[in-house]
Amino acid sequence: MRHLKVLVGFLHALAEHVPQQVALAAGSQGDSQVSITWLTNDTRDDPSSCDEAAVAWVSGPLTGNEEPNEGNGSIPEWRIVGSCLRYSFGAAPELYGNYTSGRIHRVVAQGLVANSEYKYTLRGDPATVKRRFRTLPSSAAPEPPAAGAVTDARFPFALGVIGDLGQTADSQDTIRHLDADPLIRLVLHAGDMSYADTDQKRWDSYGLTVEPLASRLQWMVCPGNHEIESDYYTGDNFVAYEARFAMPAVQQPKTSPSQEQMGCKHPYPTTPHSGRDCTPSAFTGHYDWGNSFYAFDAGPARVISLNSYTYTHPSSEQYNWLKEELEALAHRRSQTPWLIIMMHCPFYNSNAAHQAEGQASLMRDFHGFEDLFYKHKAAVVINGHVHAYERTHPVYQNASQDGAPTYLCVGDGGNREGHAKTYLEQPQWSAFRDGLSFGHGRLVIENISHMRWEWFRNDPTQSDLVDQANAIRRARQLANAGASTVTVESGWYQPLKARPVDDSVWILNPYKHQEPGPPQRSPMNTSLVIIGVVSAVAVALVSAIAVVHRCRRRRAEPHAECVESSAEMGSAR
Repeated sequence: MRHLKVLVGFLHALAEHVPQQVALAAGSQGDSQVSITWLTNDTRDDPSSCDEAAVAWVSGPLTGNEEPNEGNGSIPEWRIVGSCLRYSFGAAPELYGNYTSGRIHRVVAQGLVANSEYKYTLRGDPATVKRRFRTLPSSAAPEPPAAGAVTDARFPFALGVIGDLGQTADSQDTIRHLDADPLIRLVLHAGDMSYADTDQKRWDSYGLTVEPLASRLQWMVCPGNHEIESDYYTGDNFVAYEARFAMPAVQQPKTSPSQEQMGCKHPYPTTPHSGRDCTPSAFTGHYDWGNSFYAFDAGPARVISLNSYTYTHPSSEQYNWLKEELEALAHRRSQTPWLIIMMHCPFYNSNAAHQAEGQASLMRDFHGFEDLFYKHKAAVVINGHVHAYERTHPVYQNASQDGAPTYLCVGDGGNREGHAKTYLEQPQWSAFRDGLSFGHGRLVIENISHMRWEWFRNDPTQSDLVDQANAIRRARQLANAGASTVTVESGWYQPLKARPVDDSVWILNPYKHQEPGPPQRSPMNTSLVIIGVVSAVAVALVSAIAVVHRCRRRRAEPHAECVESSAEMGSAR
C-alpha cells in the first residue's frame, strides 16, 4: 500500500508539470528570436522552483551569439531558463466569481538562424512528444554578388490573417485550414481571441484549442474589446491578455484601473443587466506598452500592432512611439520594403455594426493615425471587430487613391456572436464585402513590389480538402507533438471541407510600386515558345508555296484566290 501511495504521488507530480496551452510568438527580430509560453498545474510560486520548471531545450543551428551547453552529434542543443507568473481575476460573483490561473512559464530563444527548423522540448514533456518550429525568413535583403542578380530567399512569404476567432466549430475549421496550408509561416490575429468575457476558464479552453497550430507557428495578436475584461472589484483591464501572451514588448506595461468599470458584468448570451459591460466597444482606460502595442520584423515586412482601446492623442505614448517607429523604419526601408499595420477597430467599415465608433474616428480623423499610415506608405491595415469580411480599394480620406493602404476587415474567424449581416450602401472605396460567411485570409508577399491577398470562405458544399485518412494522420502527428486536446472525439479526426477563394487581388507596395511586376504563376517554357514560333512560320511558308502553285495552274482567274490568300497571310502575320 505504501508503494502504491508513492506511485500515485509521483504520477500526480508528473501531471502537475505537463505543459499545456503551448504557444509561440516572434521576437522583435522574427528571424532570430522566438518566445515559448505554456501553462502547467504546478502549485508552487517560489523563484527557485521556477528555475527548475520554466526550462526548454532547443536544438538547431546557432548564429554564434549563443553557446550550446549540451550537444547531440553535430546539432547544437541548449538549455534555456525562463520566467514564471500567475494572475488572479475577479468576475461578478453571481456569474463566474474569482479565478487564479495555472502557472504560466515563458522562455525566449535567441541567436537563432533565419528560415531554419528547430526541435524543442519543455520541462514536463512526455518522452514521446516531439515539438518543432521554424524561424521566419531573414529581415535583411541578400547582398548581391559582384556580377549578376541574386535570389532573395525571403520570397514568397505567406501570412495567415484572422480576427474575432472564438471557440466554435467554425473557429476550429479556421484553425484547421491555417494548419493545412503549407505556405503559411506566421499568423496575424487582429484581436478578440477567446471570447472569455470574464469567464477565465474559457481562456484555458481557448489555449488548448489553438495549441495544435500555435505550438509550431508564431501567432501574433493585438488587443480587441473582448480582451478588455474589466475586473469586477478593481476595474483593471486586459489582465488575462497581458499575462497570457508574450508579444515583443518595448517596455514593461503601464496600466491604470478604470473606476467606472468596477462592478461590470458580461453574461452571455446578452442577458440584460444593470451597470456597465466588461468588454465595451469603447475606450475604457490606460494600457500602454507590454502587449498593448509593439512591432517586429517578419521577413521582408515590418508589422506594427496597435491598441484601439488606450490613449491615442498626439501626446500619448502610443502615438509618439508609433511616430518614432515609422521614422526609424524609413531609414531602413530598402531592407524592409513592406509595412503591415494590425489593430482591432476598422477605420473603413460599410457594415451597420460598429459604425462610426468613437475610438476609431478619433484615431483616424482627429489624432492623425491615417495620415501616418499614408505618409509612411503602409501596404495593408488589418482589422477585426466587425463580424464580417470587407476589403477596400487603396483609400485615403474616404477616397480611393493609388499609393494608399488597402484596409482588410477580417472579423469573420468564427466567433459565437454570429455574423454582421447588414450593410449600408456600398461606398466607392469598398471593393468586396461578405457578412454571411466565416473564413480566413492569406497574404503572400511575392517580391518587393507585389503581394497577393486571398480570402477563403466557408462553404459546406465543397469537396474535402482533407479526407478522413489524412485527417487521422494529421491528428496523430499533432498528438505526438504534444497537443493534448487532439483526441479521437475532436474535430481533428474528421474530414475538412475546402474553403474556396472568394476574393483575390494583387496589392502594390506603395513604397516600391514601380519595381518588378507580379510573378507569373504558370510561366511558359521559353524553348516551347520558340518551337511554337518556328512551327507557325513553317506552316505559313508551306501555305504560301501551295498558293503560288495553285495560282500558276489556274491562270484563267489569277486574282481572286491569290488576293484572298494573300490577305489571309497578312492577317496571320
